[in-house]
Amino acid sequence: RSRTTHQHQIQLHPFPKSKEASAMPADADEAPRTQSVQEHVQGAMAVMQDNMRAMAERDSQLNQLEARTNDLQGASKAFSSGAKRLQRHYQWQRYKLFIVIGGSLLWAVALVLMPRQYFWQFMIITAVLVGVAALINALMNRRDQLQAEAEAEAPAAELGESLTRDGLE
Repeated sequence: RSRTTHQHQIQLHPFPKSKEASAMPADADEAPRTQSVQEHVQGAMAVMQDNMRAMAERDSQLNQLEARTNDLQGASKAFSSGAKRLQRHYQWQRYKLFIVIGGSLLWAVALVLMPRQYFWQFMIITAVLVGVAALINALMNRRDQLQAEAEAEAPAAELGESLTRDGLE
């Protein structure tokens, strides 16, 4: 019988002596590859940081735009209510002018055609009617003044609250 001998080859790898030696790749081809991967990672990190900065800038611009929109909306509401108030004021001025002209003509005709015995009664009734008209005019002016003050005190953000992101969250 013959004996066959099998030889086993055992390769021994020496343990690294320092940290620098362990950080270096064993193969010379892996060093440029590792460096390339690190460069890609650093490039991706730089792009990601740029994207984050751009996103923060856009968020800031959106917040500024939202604030300007709310301010503009408040100014628009104030302008609209002021225009309506002014329109009512001039409408009432026209009515008063027509009432004064018509009343003056009617008063002049009644004064000429009225008998002298009713003159003082006519003057007293005229004075009472003029007083009532002045009181009505003063009350309507006061109402308009109170409405203007109430609109001035109302916060401009009343309409803007529905548009803010804080209100949605």
